[in-house]
Amino acid sequence: MEARGLRSVASTSGAMTDTRCCHRRALFRCRGFGLNARATVFTTTSSSSSSPSSSSSSSSNEVLEQILSTIRAAEAMNEDPDFFALLGIENDEELRSLSTQTIKKSYRERARRCHPDIAGEDGHYACVVLNEAYATLMDDELREAYEVERTVSAHTATSGGERDNLRDMSAQDTDIGDALRRVPYTGEPLSKVVPADHWACKVESEEQLSKAVFVDEISCIGCQYCVTCSPATFRNVEPHGRARVFGQWLSTEDEIQEAIDMCPVDCIHWVPKEQLAPMEYVIQHVLTDRVGVASLMSGQGSHRMADPFQKTQEFLKFLSQREERRERFINDRKRRARAKEQKEEMKKERDERRRRNRQKWWG
Repeated sequence: MEARGLRSVASTSGAMTDTRCCHRRALFRCRGFGLNARATVFTTTSSSSSSPSSSSSSSSNEVLEQILSTIRAAEAMNEDPDFFALLGIENDEELRSLSTQTIKKSYRERARRCHPDIAGEDGHYACVVLNEAYATLMDDELREAYEVERTVSAHTATSGGERDNLRDMSAQDTDIGDALRRVPYTGEPLSKVVPADHWACKVESEEQLSKAVFVDEISCIGCQYCVTCSPATFRNVEPHGRARVFGQWLSTEDEIQEAIDMCPVDCIHWVPKEQLAPMEYVIQHVLTDRVGVASLMSGQGSHRMADPFQKTQEFLKFLSQREERRERFINDRKRRARAKEQKEEMKKERDERRRRNRQKWWG
């Protein structure tokens, strides 16, 4: 069936082409369930079958308490825990010379001490976050992205233009920046998406896989016609009673199209599949203000109704610009590191020439 009413976010330069950072950041922001598939994560068991000594048990308790303290302090501030601190690496000199072997050794030692068989339920929780830290720091791309995030979080310790640049990256004075700080954008739809071969999926063609259904909750008046036509796909959510897509393709296309046709305010749309995730994030986390249904029905409050399609365009542009700034920041840091290495190498060569000259003239 031809896609009727397909509506798309207007394209902008770079807006749809570079959301890799969102997927990358999601890998180390999800609490232990979004680990990078390329990193082998495991929890090691104790190499000894005998009961640990009292001193070993005390040491394990100290390590576990230190890890849990780091996690809880971060949660209290609504932040991610410091992955380096979780692994017991807190010295700046250690960070600069940190190798994968050091990370692996520290992870294994701490995972052994926090194993649930030894430390119980608290140990399980600690191991989940340790696995997350290990997966991030063992992957070069994820580690680099994490170090930039870590620097942004500590921008008050930097100075001058670098601090201003990092503050711009955070975009703290915008509604989009506020939303991203509250709820990180993962790049995944917020409605349920079942596999095409799942028994509940009603997809019948490849063309249907390229689109998704979206509800403009700002315009919705909560009439419930869509829920009546396609109850598996739509739900009315509190506190406003407006409609929202519960799951994609849990109803047939005819049923979904009937719900679209029955909507009295035209707030349900077919959208390209790749635009579903940013649109759902914007409507649920950025555009949170809702005009009362009574005001909508009386024709009032229209000046407060933002366009979710336009806002999604701004959101994608923001992500693209933030990624560009992030890349420039990373490249600038690499350039300065290379310049420092070259300077140190030149100094070594100069000192070596002087040493050889002294030996030549003074024997």
